[in-house]
Amino acid sequence: MQKLDDVEDVKKLNEIKYDFITDLKPVYQTKKGLSRDVIEEMSREKKEPDWMKKIRLKAYEIFLSKPVPTWGPDLSELNFDDLTYYTRQEDRKANNWEDVPKEIKDTFDRLGVPEMEKKYLAGSVAQLQSEGVYSRLRKQWEDKGVIFMDMDSAVQKHPDIVREHFGKIVPPSDNKFAALNTAVWSGGSFLYVPSGVQLDLPVQAYFRMNSALEGQFERTLIIAEPDASVHYIEGCLPAEELVSKGDSLVPISSVGVSDNVVTHSGENSRVTRTFERPYDGTMMTFVPLSKGNSFKLTVEHPVLAIKRSSVSTERKPRNGWKSEVSTQKLITAKPDYVRAEQLEEGDFIVYVAPTESKDNEGMTPELLRVLGLYAAEGSVSYNKAIKTTVLAFSFGKSKKEKDLATELYDLLKSLGEQANLIKTAGGYYTVSSYSKKLIELCETHVGKGAAEKKLSKVLMELPPEKQRILLDNYLRGDGNVYVKRPFKSVMVRASTASKMLAFQLQEIIARNGTFANLSIRKGGDDTIVGRKIRRKDQFIVQYTEDKRHSQVRKAGNNFYVPIRKIIKEKFKDKVYNLEVSKQNSYLVKGFAVHNCTAPTYSQYSLHAAIVEVYVKKAAKVRYTSVQNWSDNIINGPTKRSWVEERGRMEWVQGSLGSKITMTYPSSILRGEYASTSNLNVALGVGPVWKDNGAKVVHAAPNTTSKIVAKSISGKGGMAVYRGQLRINPGAYNSKASVQCDALILDDMSKSNTYPHNEILEESASFSHEASVGKISEEQVDYLMSRGIREEDARSLIVLGFLDDVLKEIPLEYSIEFNKLVRLEMSKYGAVG
Repeated sequence: MQKLDDVEDVKKLNEIKYDFITDLKPVYQTKKGLSRDVIEEMSREKKEPDWMKKIRLKAYEIFLSKPVPTWGPDLSELNFDDLTYYTRQEDRKANNWEDVPKEIKDTFDRLGVPEMEKKYLAGSVAQLQSEGVYSRLRKQWEDKGVIFMDMDSAVQKHPDIVREHFGKIVPPSDNKFAALNTAVWSGGSFLYVPSGVQLDLPVQAYFRMNSALEGQFERTLIIAEPDASVHYIEGCLPAEELVSKGDSLVPISSVGVSDNVVTHSGENSRVTRTFERPYDGTMMTFVPLSKGNSFKLTVEHPVLAIKRSSVSTERKPRNGWKSEVSTQKLITAKPDYVRAEQLEEGDFIVYVAPTESKDNEGMTPELLRVLGLYAAEGSVSYNKAIKTTVLAFSFGKSKKEKDLATELYDLLKSLGEQANLIKTAGGYYTVSSYSKKLIELCETHVGKGAAEKKLSKVLMELPPEKQRILLDNYLRGDGNVYVKRPFKSVMVRASTASKMLAFQLQEIIARNGTFANLSIRKGGDDTIVGRKIRRKDQFIVQYTEDKRHSQVRKAGNNFYVPIRKIIKEKFKDKVYNLEVSKQNSYLVKGFAVHNCTAPTYSQYSLHAAIVEVYVKKAAKVRYTSVQNWSDNIINGPTKRSWVEERGRMEWVQGSLGSKITMTYPSSILRGEYASTSNLNVALGVGPVWKDNGAKVVHAAPNTTSKIVAKSISGKGGMAVYRGQLRINPGAYNSKASVQCDALILDDMSKSNTYPHNEILEESASFSHEASVGKISEEQVDYLMSRGIREEDARSLIVLGFLDDVLKEIPLEYSIEFNKLVRLEMSKYGAVG
């Protein structure tokens, strides 16, 4: 990832990637100004049905009758006759990126459209000026009945659905800009998700204006039928799946914020967020060559992998399984994240050996020998007869076992510890000690109880060469060595009743350069010398030294392990996921997977746009908008949703660019137990006016809403929160909360709050919190006293103020959003 060292780097990147003008000649353009003739001409050029033309003309009459809003920012410079309302760049729309004309394709290549679509998106629509130029939806979603395309195409191909829903949530009579959009709308996106379909990859629309004095009036219509879902996935593993924390593996459900986990690089990184959600769908089990490392995840979760087809050869397959691979191709291939459902048996997934080490001088080779033998043969128990705790090591009858017992006895004596060497009546050898120091050492670093033993953090962080001493002595006590012919390779096998210890031994072996297979021998009833016993599960760790032919290949600290089997089954329970800083990955039973939440940069906030969202019974929609229009844009979209029984609507909005912004995403909670949330970040730096907020109407019982808005104003900027919340009579037991916080950077800037709350139901509960503050010079001085430059100190305070809301924006894996925030703040000189 490229690091931006200063503000100029950010500015330069923005100029290169975003702030460019493409020299494109439109194939068609209406004259300037708005009239009935212009609207009829547009409709005729689009070959629209008569019903749509009538809607446009009726909206035009309403537009003429409506005044320009005067209750907010000054819009007096807006002259509707100066604008061009319709521009088309191409005569046909493409469904394949290669079919898009080169000049247009170059524009969106610079915005990363095809790359994002290829890796992270279920579908995408691209629009330049008034018309969509490209749309595509992955086949897997088409097959389930999902429809995603530009709005103009939807009018032609799905007229019944569009006609039923168009303009019902936001009628043209709502406001002057709504009437204008309805009269001259062009482009936008249409998304229809059938009942019960869980659209677990985001869909994304890209909108770009390419010249001054033009109007862009997109129309977005989203329909989520009952029990459908359109959102960013926030959890992909079942609760019991084991995640590597470096010193141990723990269930993902127990991992907390600020915990460290091992990432795909082998380095540790901090967990910044955890996710939990109910899941009802397909769960996949990957069974690698090492069966004991089998793990489960949902179908959309990205796994670090190499497709076998990309490295295969024409050699005859061994054992009649999969095609042979080129070792050279495989070890030089670059692993990439692949959705779980796109992987096949034979593909390679990546086992990662941790790379971070921390030596401990107190862990001498002698103590590591003791601990290795204790992990294999040792136990701690309380002897009632002598009323003391005893450390014991048990060995067999053979001369080899006797020699090992004698060696251990001599080692303990050389360390100055009390020890006994005993030969039992049955001919077995035991080494015991009452030394509290030795007992504490063994219990602290290995634990006690055969099935509960696990190595301490200190041992798991030791350099590989010191861990090798521990491993060798463990294998001397609990391992078997076999010479495999004809190549005389050495196979080593050990077993333990401790699942955790088996995974730790596998990790230590990997850190020393060899991949070990892990398998499980299930326990059960057995009989020994006429006595019935219950055997516990045994975890077998096995590897071959200097193996001539191996299906596993090593590259650096990575081991490429083939998938032997993939199992799919229905799953209905909670699933979990993590957000991990820097690396955006973690290890599941040693194998690398991605955070899963997709890195995307969505521009849905549109100039004079309308967004209508239908959230039907038990459906869920999340709509994310990051707006970064240039500073000459007046941005006045109308966004509204209808939320039916048990439906959920989530608005997430970041407002960075534009000269004037007036946007207030709204939700009407029409069904019982419907809910909505609205998270809003606005930066008004420079001569700009950010008039942002939210509207919620509780129109049914047991509905809930939450509004969180944060704004920053500087360099003479104005930031306004304007909200309306209404709980209607009869909306029993409804709950609502509003929180709006403002930070003012200087004396030239302002921040105002205009809440309008109507609580008309006595059983409802409502809370409203608001705060306005300035950067404290005491805070700046304190940070500067710690060696931080003044501009960096102000940066830390500003970004800290935004942090809790920014974490909620589902763009956590996109560096683009952070770049845009830094760029906007660079106008003030506060972020370097």
